[in-house]
Amino acid sequence: MHRISVILAILCLISCNSKINEPSKLDKIEWVLGFWEMVSPEGKVTESWIRTNDSVYSGIGKYTDTAGQTLTTEEISIVLRNGKLLYIPLVSGQNDGQPVIFSEVTFSDTMVTFENNNHDFPQRIVYVKQGEGKMLAYIEGEMNGEPARLEYPYTRH
Repeated sequence: MHRISVILAILCLISCNSKINEPSKLDKIEWVLGFWEMVSPEGKVTESWIRTNDSVYSGIGKYTDTAGQTLTTEEISIVLRNGKLLYIPLVSGQNDGQPVIFSEVTFSDTMVTFENNNHDFPQRIVYVKQGEGKMLAYIEGEMNGEPARLEYPYTRH
């Protein structure tokens, strides 16, 4: 009987330990980390992501025109809170200087979708891993009563 109790205790410890070492949602999307760039005839869009701590990725997004002038800058956080991811951008010159919170609505190891139906545009922000060194980010929703979508096919640099 004592032997069965010891075996059950060991199995319980192994089971509990495997839960502790299970990767978090942030760990599963660490492919967003690094410097990403999209170049188009209108200019360049970049995002740069680092891991701040166990529950936060911090990013900076910039849109630069062909003359090299930065037109838009945003500070972005992806925060793990209560098992869900939040996408929190603070865009220069928008939303009265306040961040907007988008909540995770779909998640996989290669895609995450954030949504805020109360925001004017976008209502959804999506990141998709497309292979080594490639990522598609897009924003979508309604703008002026019409469906709209802007895509950012990034390459890692």
